[in-house]
Amino acid sequence: MINNKNMHLPTGPVRWRALAACLTLIAFIPLHLAAGPLTDRDESYQWRLCPAGQLIPIRPGYTADTTDPESIEIRADSSRLVKEGVSRFDGDVEIVRGQNSIRAEVVTYDVDAGIFNAEGRAHLWDGAMIWAGESATYDLNSEISQLYDGKYWLRNGRGRGYAGHLEHSRRADLTVLENVDYSTCPLSDEAWRVSAARIKLDHESDRGSASHAVLRIRDIPVFYFPYVNFPLSDKRKSGFLAPTMGTTNESGFDLQIPYYWNLAPNFDATITPRVLTDRGAMLGTEFRYLSHQAKGKFAVEYLPGDDIRNNKDRSLVSLHHTQSFFNRRGRLRLTLNNVSDDEYFEDFGSSISVTSQRFLDRRATFNYRGENTNVYALVQAYQTVDNSISSSRAPYRRLPQISVRHRLPRFGRLHTTLNADATYFDRDDSLTAGRINIAPSFSYKYTSPYLLLEPKLTLRHTQYFMDDPDSVFDDNESRSVPMLSIDSSLFLERNLELFGKTHLQTLEPRVFYLLVPNVDQTQLPRFDSGLLDVSFRNIFRDNRFTGGDRVGDANQVTTAITSRLLDTENGREAARISVGQIFYFRDREVVLPNGIENDDSVSELVAEAAAALGADWNLRGTVQWDPNEPQTQRSSIAVRYRPNLETVLNFRYHFRRAQSDVEQTDLSARFPLTDQIAILGRWNYSLQENRTLEAIGGVEYESCCWGARIIARRFLRNSEGAFDNGVFMQVHFRGLGGFGRKSGSLLRRGIPGYVDPFE
Repeated sequence: MINNKNMHLPTGPVRWRALAACLTLIAFIPLHLAAGPLTDRDESYQWRLCPAGQLIPIRPGYTADTTDPESIEIRADSSRLVKEGVSRFDGDVEIVRGQNSIRAEVVTYDVDAGIFNAEGRAHLWDGAMIWAGESATYDLNSEISQLYDGKYWLRNGRGRGYAGHLEHSRRADLTVLENVDYSTCPLSDEAWRVSAARIKLDHESDRGSASHAVLRIRDIPVFYFPYVNFPLSDKRKSGFLAPTMGTTNESGFDLQIPYYWNLAPNFDATITPRVLTDRGAMLGTEFRYLSHQAKGKFAVEYLPGDDIRNNKDRSLVSLHHTQSFFNRRGRLRLTLNNVSDDEYFEDFGSSISVTSQRFLDRRATFNYRGENTNVYALVQAYQTVDNSISSSRAPYRRLPQISVRHRLPRFGRLHTTLNADATYFDRDDSLTAGRINIAPSFSYKYTSPYLLLEPKLTLRHTQYFMDDPDSVFDDNESRSVPMLSIDSSLFLERNLELFGKTHLQTLEPRVFYLLVPNVDQTQLPRFDSGLLDVSFRNIFRDNRFTGGDRVGDANQVTTAITSRLLDTENGREAARISVGQIFYFRDREVVLPNGIENDDSVSELVAEAAAALGADWNLRGTVQWDPNEPQTQRSSIAVRYRPNLETVLNFRYHFRRAQSDVEQTDLSARFPLTDQIAILGRWNYSLQENRTLEAIGGVEYESCCWGARIIARRFLRNSEGAFDNGVFMQVHFRGLGGFGRKSGSLLRRGIPGYVDPFE
């Protein structure tokens, strides 16, 4: 007899495995949904409303940290060892091997049969699960272990439950569980659980199956699955995803039942039958692919015979593809979109930004970034989805555009760069042309800790090759314009005590001089040029026009000053203010077709400011004031209050003076009323038109293991003033999945800073 002693046995045939690690996947039996992205939170965030900790047994370990993890340590109050027959260990028996442990009142080992038996409050620990039951056996010869009538806890997450019987075959790499329950709720408040008669886990294929599975809410069965197949790891598998439901005033009740098809490790597809009670049956498909050098997505939606649109067939086709070349220095992007009719997005779009689209982009771009040479190529066309726009007024197709930027070797501080591009513009019933732009530039850059000085000389030459059916333009037109700019900045700083903290205050004056002669360009067409919006960034550009058809004449100087407050402890910007303005020494005579020459002596005064008011408040604002009118041309202010992940308040005011003035407010928030209930919403309102553009209101409920959300939404569908109204509901069981219309992405777009508690 050996009393109160520890024994270390050498490595032998006893191998304790993670007998039921795959129970973590029971959570995905009805709906195997992947967890969504986390936003500045860790994985424990979703369990913040749960009790402080699960009452789970603590695993016994080795008595010494230096013990070989492959050895077996047995501890018992008393033991009897025999060469033949049955060895017995009594009294708080603990057996440890690596990360696996057994505890029981009595453990016997039948030497002849090669079977371990643990009885009396038997416990088993492995890497992923803890088991507590009446008894357990392990057959060394067949390498089959069995456990009876016990509870289990998952080490990762909050999963727990009960199983009447568990059998694991190491040789077959197979686990079978019978009479299984699973829940992530605390035992004191079990809001839901999943029960299954039998679960079979094939660890070799990472597949599992369950028969007669039932979802119970407060012991009430609400959903029955005769058979379901599910993955045992993060590997994807084919199967139905969570159905989504909602209702709108335009399309009626909306039900979608997606089916996920795992074609290969790098290919998958989602097929979504959809029923719109007022329109008919719709089918959506999405195919995704991924390789070392490429990735992409191809999607099709099809509705045969729309009941609202005179039985018209409705469809959407979309392709997005990205391909890398030349050790990832080159990249190809394809974007192709097509809809069956102009009203498609108006009828099926989910936001005002979607329903207000006028053109669908179709393009292929290629980028190459070398050490000294960058190449950009573009082929671009559009589908017009606004029936008020004729084909002769649609944007030009670029078939193609090729741009090259090459940096020559430096000579000291002298930089030489060559920019060139060639574009062919095409449009139905319109002028078509090829255009070549060549712009060599020479700059001298002087930098020091307190000064930046960069004079730059550029020569822009443009050559056109035109085919004009109306004979308005000559076949060959050209333009050459020299440009001189001098950019200079000073960097001054000082320490500043403010609100009891030390800050570094900077003062950054900047002066930018630009000289461009007036070259007559009235004979040149306009393919892609427009007038740049005035902003703090744009007042330092060397051309007030976009595109390549116009080069603005200039004799002007831009003066600006920026001051920042930097936190000396972490280097973060606590506040920033910038003010700038252009002073003109002559009139601007180069204009767009039907444009008016500008003879103002100064530009709009542009001011930008941003501040972090403590840890919770952020403020941003811009003002553009025109002293020539005098009046404000544009202003905006945005305020965000976010004291924690559960609370956010946003307010934005925007005003822009134009032919039709725009003046809007946007208020959005999520505010918890209690630890479990929160209200949320968004109100986007046009002060100019005195009407709401979009309104969202809803309530969220959370508990430790489940939550629910109901959202009502109204948004402007088209320029005629028609609105779309909808109500969406979602129920989510943590660690299991959910059903209803997912609205997390909608709320993140509408409420900046919103964190979805269900992801």
